[in-house]
Formats: sequence, C-alpha cells, structure tokens
Amino acid sequence: MHTRVFPLLLLLASHAHAASPGGSLSLSDALARSLRQNPELKSFDWDIRAAEAQTIQARLKPNPVLSFGGQNLPGSGPYRSGDVMEHTLELSQLVELGGKRQARVNEAAAGRTVAEWAYQVRRVEVLKNTTQAFIQVLASQRQVQLAEETAALAEKVTPMTQKRVEAGKANAVEVMRSNVAVASAKIELEQAKRTLATARINLAAQWGSQTADFDAVKGSLESIKEVPKFSTLIARIQSNPEIARWSAERERRQAALAKQKSLAKADITVSAGPRVLGKADDISFVVGFSMPLPFRNRNQGAIAAAEAEVAKTESERKTSEINVFTQLSAAYQILLRATTEMALLNKDVLPGAQQAEEAIRQGYEAGRFTQLEILDARRTLIQARNQNLRALADYHQAVAEIEALTAAPITLPRAFAPTPAKTRN
Repeated sequence: MHTRVFPLLLLLASHAHAASPGGSLSLSDALARSLRQNPELKSFDWDIRAAEAQTIQARLKPNPVLSFGGQNLPGSGPYRSGDVMEHTLELSQLVELGGKRQARVNEAAAGRTVAEWAYQVRRVEVLKNTTQAFIQVLASQRQVQLAEETAALAEKVTPMTQKRVEAGKANAVEVMRSNVAVASAKIELEQAKRTLATARINLAAQWGSQTADFDAVKGSLESIKEVPKFSTLIARIQSNPEIARWSAERERRQAALAKQKSLAKADITVSAGPRVLGKADDISFVVGFSMPLPFRNRNQGAIAAAEAEVAKTESERKTSEINVFTQLSAAYQILLRATTEMALLNKDVLPGAQQAEEAIRQGYEAGRFTQLEILDARRTLIQARNQNLRALADYHQAVAEIEALTAAPITLPRAFAPTPAKTRN
C-alpha cells in the first residue's frame, strides 16, 4: 500500500519529543501526542490486528470429521440376537474445490489493506484537527493579549479625563464614560480568557486528555506562505487517502466476488474407515464419496450482489473526489480572502488606526479632541487588530484544511516527491 499522508505534519511529528507537563507546547509536540495517544487511532490498531487474524483464519483448511455408527442393532426376528450387528468407525474429509481457500485468503488480505487505509484516512483527520485546535489556542492567546492591551488603553484615558474635569474642561459625565469603557474592556478580557481555556481543553482532547497540562502553545501566526494556484492544488487531491483508498476497496470487492464465484463450485467429501462385522469380529473397510448436485443453488444471488458492489466502486470513488474538490475549493476561497484582508489591513488600516489613536489620545490630553473622538479612535484600532487576528487564524485554518485535503504541504519545492509509507508486515 502506498500512502502519501500529510508529509509536512508527519515530518514535524516524527522529530518531536514529548513536551514536559507545564511547559510551552509546539505544534510538532501536539501532533506527536495525537499520533501516539489519540484513542480512535489506537482502536484502528485493533482493527488491523483483527484483519490480520481473519487472514490467518482464511488460510486454514476444513477439519476432518470422525464418526461412529452401528447397523443391524438388536431388534426382532433374525436381528434379535445381535449376531449380525455391525460397527463402523469412519474418518471423512471435506475437499474444497474451485480455489475456495485461496479466494478466502485473497479477500482477507484485501480487507487488511482496506483497514490500513481506514487508519490513514483517520490519521490525516486527527492531524488536521490537532493543527486547527493548536491554531485556535494560538489565536486565543493573542486575543487575550489584545484584550489586555485594550484594557490598558482604556485605563490610560481615565486619568486624562479626570484631569480635564478637575480643570473644568470637561463634564463629569466623561469620567463615567471612561469608567464604562474600562469595565467593558475588562469584560472582553475575561471573555477572551474563557475562550482560551475552552480552546486549550479542545486541543488536549485531541490526544485523549481531559486537562491541558501545558502553560501555553508557542508559534507564530505571522508565518505566511505564498498561495499556490488552485490548479496546482487540484492536481494533488489524488493523494488524499479518502480518494486513494478506493483502489484497495475495489481489490477487496473483486476478491469478494472471486470468493462468491468459487462457492459456486461443489466440494466433495471423501471418507474411509474400518467396519466390524457381527460376532465374529471380522473387519472390512469402507470408503465413501459425496458431493452436492448444484441443480438449483449455484450461488447466483451472492455472485450478482458481489458484482454490483464491484460495479459501484467507481461511482463511490468519484463521489469522494467531488467531495474533496468541493472542500478544497471552499478552503481555497477562505485562504484567498484571508490573504487579501491581511494585506490591506497591514498596509493601510492598522498603521493608520494606530497613528490616529496615538495622535487623538495626545490631542485629547491637550484638550484638542473630545472624549467621543478618542473613544471612536480606540474602537477603530481595536476592531482593526481583531480583524487582522481573525484573518491570520482563518488563513492558518485554511492552510491546515488544504494540506489535509491534498496530503502535502501547501508550498512544495520543485523536486518534491512524497515518499510512500511502508506497509505493515
């Protein structure tokens, strides 16, 4: 089985070491934890073991049957004395014809491969979910920082307002407005902390933990990559395990069809054993042969059902491909929107809002601007910062989605060639 699953994240995970409890957690640490400890991934190990056990069972031949019987037991007339009683000890063996045993083995082996692909599909999903949960924690940490800065800005205005009131340059109502602004900023800070706590628990849940044993996550949301063309990404979706697995599923269904066809061939049973004859204890040997006559039941229905399963495989594969394409298209649009939004915010909006807030705050202290003007300038700056943070988070969430859908990093070197994963033996 050849798999090309999330190479960038798998590389990070393979080189990660377990982060010590209470420290900072990197993305590679989080991915490594999920790969080692995610409960659902662990359950897939048992699925693969079960499939391997099915292969072992399929190789086994039918057991011989030992039977014992008596004839001419004491009854009436000439059989009353039991002198003509006979006893037969017989060993019989079912001989499978039509390649049934090999067909069973082939189906079981194909089932094992399908189970491995199911693991690969879920592994990609776990890696994606962990990455997106990590990004959410990183963004929530930044949101707490912004909320703290917002509260600090609000608290700076209050003493300025108090001085203006004392100097008779402003109404006492302005102090009340400043206090309300400070209280609102503190409420937003508390909400940001609660959102962060929820995001931390969600990240820890990716590796089956109910508590977040790390203080913070470390990473940079400002790390932005060049957005590739959509046509480049479309060309990679065949590497998605959800699509690639259908080749293995087709082989399994074809193996199931071959097994049903083999069951249409009648088996034979051969038998042999000694027979003890009457009082004289004379011994003779008996041999036997039997086979069903397939006049009516030639397994037609099961064969037709298996043929239908094979025939619909391509339609199901195409459906998976369309679903992946649709998800990729949606994620790509989010990526483009976030990239454009960040460019505009960082080029014009954020610098302008920052400069305006500083100028108006200084002018307010000097009495050149009203309280409403400084509150409006501060609100504009806060909105711009929050908007930029949302765009950064959306960008990285979209990148994680795209890398999962294409099973490759979003930007590849020219000579990049994903390495097939080794098949379990």
